[in-house]
Amino acid sequence: MELWTVGNKTIVWLYVIALTYFTHPAAERLLVLYFLLYLAMNLVIHIVKSARLKQGLIVSMIAYLLLCGAYAKPEFLLLLPLTFFELVSFFIRDRRVALVLVLAPMLFMTQSLLVHYGFIAAFVFFNYAMVKRYMERVNLQEDELERARLRQQRLDRQLNGNAEYAQASEYLVKLEERNRVAQEIHDGIGHAITGGLIQMEAARLTLRRDPKAAEALLSNAIAISKDGIEQIRRTLKDLKPPVEQLGLSRLRYAVEAYGSRSELLTTVVHEGNMETITPIQWKIIHENVMEALTNAAKYARASAVHVEIRVLNRFIKAVVADNGQGADKIVKGMGLIGMEERTAAVNGTVTADGAHGFVVTTLIPRTGGS
Repeated sequence: MELWTVGNKTIVWLYVIALTYFTHPAAERLLVLYFLLYLAMNLVIHIVKSARLKQGLIVSMIAYLLLCGAYAKPEFLLLLPLTFFELVSFFIRDRRVALVLVLAPMLFMTQSLLVHYGFIAAFVFFNYAMVKRYMERVNLQEDELERARLRQQRLDRQLNGNAEYAQASEYLVKLEERNRVAQEIHDGIGHAITGGLIQMEAARLTLRRDPKAAEALLSNAIAISKDGIEQIRRTLKDLKPPVEQLGLSRLRYAVEAYGSRSELLTTVVHEGNMETITPIQWKIIHENVMEALTNAAKYARASAVHVEIRVLNRFIKAVVADNGQGADKIVKGMGLIGMEERTAAVNGTVTADGAHGFVVTTLIPRTGGS
C-alpha cells in the first residue's frame, strides 16, 4: 500500500508541476525549490514510524501548501487533497465525511482552479476508497488468520493431550497385562513347581526307609510337573497373538499409514479364513500390496485405493485397485517384475490390468507357502 500511495502522490505532483509551468511560462526558479521541499516532506512522512509524528508532519505540510498557495503560486493548493486525505484517515472512518472536508477549500478558490481541484479531489478520493477497502480486507484476513492460528494451537494442544493420554493408556494396558501374566504364573505355574519340589524333597527323605512311599511321591511330583508344563504352554499360547491377526493388522496399518502420507483414500477388506495364510505368504502379500500402492501414488494419479484379501478354496487372492487413469498397455517395470518374482517363489502369479484404473492381483496357492 505504501507504493500505491507514493505512486498516486507522484502522479498528482507531476500533474501540478506541469499545470504550473504551462500556466505560468515565466515561472520563478524558486518554484523548483518549493516543489522539492514538498517532495522531501512526503518522503519524511513515509520514513517515520510514529503515528503522532506523522500527524504533526502532515499538519505542517498543509500549512506549507497554504503558504505556498498564498504567496508563491495558487496551484500549490491543488496538492491539498492528498494531504487532507492522509490526515483525516487517522481520525475519520466515514469516506463521505472525508470527501466533504476535502472539498471544503473549493469555496475559497479562484474559478480557474476549481475544475483541477475537483478532478484531483475525485481522483484521490477513489484511490483512497480503494486503499481503504483493500486494507479492510487485509485486516479481516489477518484476523481470520490469527483465529485460525489460535484454533490450530488449541487443536495441537488437544492432539498432544490425546497422544499423552493414548501413551498413558497403552502403558497402563501393558502394566495390567504384565500383572495378569505375573499373577497367572504365580497362581498356576509357581504353585505347580513348588508342589513338585515339595513332593520330590519328600521322596528323597523317605527313599531309604520306605521306597514305595517315595515312588508314590515321585509319581505325584511328575504329574504336578506335567501339569505345570501344560499351564506354561497354555499361557504362552494365550500371550502369542494368532498369525492371521499379526499379518492382517500389520498390512492394514501399513496401508493406512501410506495413504495418510500420500493423501490417498485407502480401504482394506478381507474375506475367508485368514488362519490358513502362512507367515511367508503374508510377507509376499504385504510387499506386493505396498509396491502396488507406491505405483498408484506415483504414476496412476489416483485419489483412492482399495485393498482386498480373500482366501478361496485353492488360492489366496490379494487385489489392489485404484481409481487412477489406468493404461491401455501395461509396461512392466522393476516394481511389477519384483512382485512376479516374489510370488513365483511360492508358485503364485501376478496379473495387472489398466482398463479401469490400475488393478494388480496376486494369486498364491494355499499350499504354496507350507
